[in-house]
Amino acid sequence: MKILAIRGKNLASLEGEFEIDFASDPLKSAGIFAITGSTGAGKSTILDALCLSLFDDTPRTNNAGENIQIKDVQDNTINQKDSRNILRRGTIEGYAEVDFMALSGDKYRSKWMVRRARGRADGALQKTEVRLENLSTGVEEQGTKTEILLKIVELIGLSFDQFTRAVLLAQGDFATFLKAKQSDKAELLEKLTGTEIYSKISSQIYQRTKEAEQALNLLNERIKDVSLLTDEELEALIQEKIMLNKDLIPLKSQSSAIDKKLAWIKQDEQIRQEVLQAENELKKVHSLIEEAKPRYEYISKIDLSQEIRDTYIELSNKQKHLVLQQSNLFEREKEQAVISDQLKQAEQNLATSKIALEEHEQKYTTTKPDIAKARELDIKIQSGKEKLVEAQKEFAVQSELKTKLEHQIQAFQKDLKTGEQILNTLTQWFEKHDSYKEIVPRIDLIVNLLSDAQVSKSQSVKASNSLEANLSILKTRKEKLEKSEKEYERLNNLLPGEILALRLKLEDNVPCPVCGSTHHPMKKADSENDGNLQEKELEQAKKLLLEAISVDKEQIEVIQKEITQLETLIKNYKSQYNEAVSKLSGYLQHVSDWEIKLEQNSFQSELSEIANQWNQSKERLDKGTKYIESTTLKLESENKNLVTIVDEFSRREELFKNVTLLQEELIKERSTLLEGKSVEEVETLFETLQKQFSSKYEELRTQKDKLESDNAKIGGFISQIKGEIHTESEQVLSLQESVQDWINHNDYQISSEILNDLMAKSREWIALEKASLSDLKNQELTLNATLKERNTRQTKHGEEKDKPEEGQNKETLTEQLSEIENKSVAINKRLTEIEVAFATHNTGKERIKAFEKELNEKAALCENWKKLNVLLGSADGGKFKAIAQGYTLDILLVYANKHLEELSKRYKLQRIPDTLALQVVDNDMLGEIRTVHSLSGGESFLISLSLALGLSSLSSNRMKIESLFIDEGFGSLDIDTLSIAMDALENLQTQGRKIGVISHVAEMTERITTRVQVIKSANGRSKISVVG
Repeated sequence: MKILAIRGKNLASLEGEFEIDFASDPLKSAGIFAITGSTGAGKSTILDALCLSLFDDTPRTNNAGENIQIKDVQDNTINQKDSRNILRRGTIEGYAEVDFMALSGDKYRSKWMVRRARGRADGALQKTEVRLENLSTGVEEQGTKTEILLKIVELIGLSFDQFTRAVLLAQGDFATFLKAKQSDKAELLEKLTGTEIYSKISSQIYQRTKEAEQALNLLNERIKDVSLLTDEELEALIQEKIMLNKDLIPLKSQSSAIDKKLAWIKQDEQIRQEVLQAENELKKVHSLIEEAKPRYEYISKIDLSQEIRDTYIELSNKQKHLVLQQSNLFEREKEQAVISDQLKQAEQNLATSKIALEEHEQKYTTTKPDIAKARELDIKIQSGKEKLVEAQKEFAVQSELKTKLEHQIQAFQKDLKTGEQILNTLTQWFEKHDSYKEIVPRIDLIVNLLSDAQVSKSQSVKASNSLEANLSILKTRKEKLEKSEKEYERLNNLLPGEILALRLKLEDNVPCPVCGSTHHPMKKADSENDGNLQEKELEQAKKLLLEAISVDKEQIEVIQKEITQLETLIKNYKSQYNEAVSKLSGYLQHVSDWEIKLEQNSFQSELSEIANQWNQSKERLDKGTKYIESTTLKLESENKNLVTIVDEFSRREELFKNVTLLQEELIKERSTLLEGKSVEEVETLFETLQKQFSSKYEELRTQKDKLESDNAKIGGFISQIKGEIHTESEQVLSLQESVQDWINHNDYQISSEILNDLMAKSREWIALEKASLSDLKNQELTLNATLKERNTRQTKHGEEKDKPEEGQNKETLTEQLSEIENKSVAINKRLTEIEVAFATHNTGKERIKAFEKELNEKAALCENWKKLNVLLGSADGGKFKAIAQGYTLDILLVYANKHLEELSKRYKLQRIPDTLALQVVDNDMLGEIRTVHSLSGGESFLISLSLALGLSSLSSNRMKIESLFIDEGFGSLDIDTLSIAMDALENLQTQGRKIGVISHVAEMTERITTRVQVIKSANGRSKISVVG
């Protein structure tokens, strides 16, 4: 996997677009390059752009602690872990883009984009987008953002965590790991290797063990709660159940016999009630039939009158129709009288309408000359209107041109005044800042010199502090060496007896003056061996002192060497500082108090701000001067145009007045004709009236004709109705004679009044009445049959065998049945209790049987978890973490030693058994084992770098990573250590890798000729420049 280019826009301090092309010179030819710039300039933002374009995430946001919401724009907030925080404030969009070579060898371009809503700087942040294009084929990958990010992981063979460990080397973290406490090493190693899962597994094992123990204890408690019957209790309940069932048999028989007798009594009562009910209903029907005798006679009369019914109905209908005809005749005669009156009025109206029509035609003939004169004047007035409108339009145009030009001249005058004021202000500003005239063209050089001076001074202070510390250590070491040499000289002069005397003076927990130990086993040795022991002890003490003296001398030599290096380093830093200040003095000599401001951190940004303001003011001054010149010329031209336009305006104004006067005279003359009305209006009025008079005359003539026709028709209707009335009167008389003849000869002596009443009943009423009278007869027959059936059933019921004996009644039988049922309920209740006891006993047996299987399973499971917990489990996850990190560290050391051998064959790393601590095998010292605390700064850098490269190889699954970045501070390294670090980095790049080092250390950036410079300017803005 290889990075070919990094691009971006509006990311943090990097304003606008930038590009770092590793496929073009000078970066293409450079194996190692530096990313330089002052603190906060945006060096690490380049690595953020790299990670964003590939993973939509960065190490800095990923490592943010709590999910805290911070203010964005307006009332919006954003999580501090959100990658969109990188968008520069005040911008509306940004992107990060990377070209890379995939494992397949194809070239791809991945682009991460973010923007604000509505294209406004105060718009809400929108969701990020990620695009992926195959540069080899020109095809863009399709899919959701998640799918595209997964595709990128597949192409480069690394997840985000693996990438940050394999490409962004963690050399600084390993430097911390080397000298960390034992308790902190597992946690640091876990963080570096991404093996947090082992802590979680250890915690889960501990938790599962606790849960298994709790489940087993709970099951044991549940088993204890189960109770069973004894064999004696079971036998007693069985015998009791048998006896109770025997007692129930006679009770059931007695209860059944009493139930039957009670049922007989109940049925007997019901039959008696039914017989009584039938007798009552029959009596009621007999009473109704007696009451209905007049109704039966009335129905008989109706039946007799049916033979004359048709004649009677025909007579009735004829009489009704005759009344209607007579009424119709009266209405027609009244209508004929109304039409006669209307006909007379219509003849009068027709004569009046004819006179009005003739008068209107005469008036139109008289008005025709005035109409012709008015039409001629209308034509002249219309022509005058058109001329007036044209003159008015031309006058308005000239007026508008005049007003517009006057406003334009006023605007130019105002702009000139404003521009002159701005130029005066800018001129005064330049006069005030005249001392910066020579500084502005060289501002980039001066800012770099200021940065170099500040860095040199800072490094000088650090080196001075280190020098003071080493001088203090050197003094202590020399004092110790002097004491050790004096003690050795004294021991050389001691006799064995004196050694014994000194030994006897030793006290427990008090250090030995020779070896420093607080434990004195030789003091208690047997007296018979004193002689030999005294001699051996003397030799041992001398040997120990010689070793201590040798170590002290070596340490003093190392410290003196470091002091010499620090003094040289301080001298170099001071020289660099003085050189930078000397150069600055030539540029800043006209700036007041520049030596004092040099010590201030804000001086650099102050100069940059003034330079920016100078350039902006200069640009504004040049533009303002040109604008005033051009505006002055425009003003002169517009004043000339205004004179011409004023003359034309006056001419047009006079023309407009003349046309208006002529038009007014024509309108006045026209107003005397036709009462001021238009010709069209007058002619239309005459024409309309002509049509109205003609239409009215024709309407009246048609109305008169219609009335004459209607009068003739209604006379015919009257004659017809009179004839029909005469005929129907004769028919009514004949029918009346037939009806009267029937009345005189009927058997029931039905009078005319009674006949009218009978004939008034409808056929429906007659049918309903007959049905009602028939129903009474049917009810009588039915009830007689019912009463007979019930008397028979009563007789049979009295002969049944279940009839109660003498003296037995419903009350005595019910009392006996209640006693029997109470006994049965008591027995059944006891039987139920016995069955419940049996069921509870059997359920308990089944539960215990089921619990035994579950108990064995839970006990086995609990035992397995306990064994695993003893080996790996812990509440905080530390036990398995320590074990797993031991194996992880062993694997890491295999890779690290491989890289360490490529960097320097002198060293080899080993793990101290049963710990996470490391020791170093020094091959130049015949394989001597050294503690990491004895390593110099350069040696520590080599070891840390090899571990970081080992982690990179481990994380990349042995695939080749051709692009590496080290974002670590090198400011704490001395000259020699920096030299060792540079040798190691150059050795890496000879292996075909491109190494990017982020640093602002002068010695390192001077040695690395190819640099990506992040240049910081005012207002938190930075730009990128590639040099080499």
